[in-house]
Amino acid sequence: MGAPRTGEDGVINLVLELAVHMNMASEAVVEAAEQLTALRPEDPGSAAADAWSQVMDGLMALNVQLGCMERVLRTVMRERAPVPVRASGSH
Repeated sequence: MGAPRTGEDGVINLVLELAVHMNMASEAVVEAAEQLTALRPEDPGSAAADAWSQVMDGLMALNVQLGCMERVLRTVMRERAPVPVRASGSH
């Protein structure tokens, strides 16, 4: 991560960096789930099918949590964003 970041700009940069990594993680989860479909066992009642289902459920839960974290980051960024100032006389 480099040198320590301080102040408002440092916080914003860290939040943006976190958002980038969360997006990459979410993309990796989706890619893994897409590849996992090729490994789905033929027999739906087998132990392998149960294990496959648990892995797929875990990937979906992970992606839901990443989405929640993304919403939290958006909220933080909106709250930290400066309020736009209207020019006098403009409508």
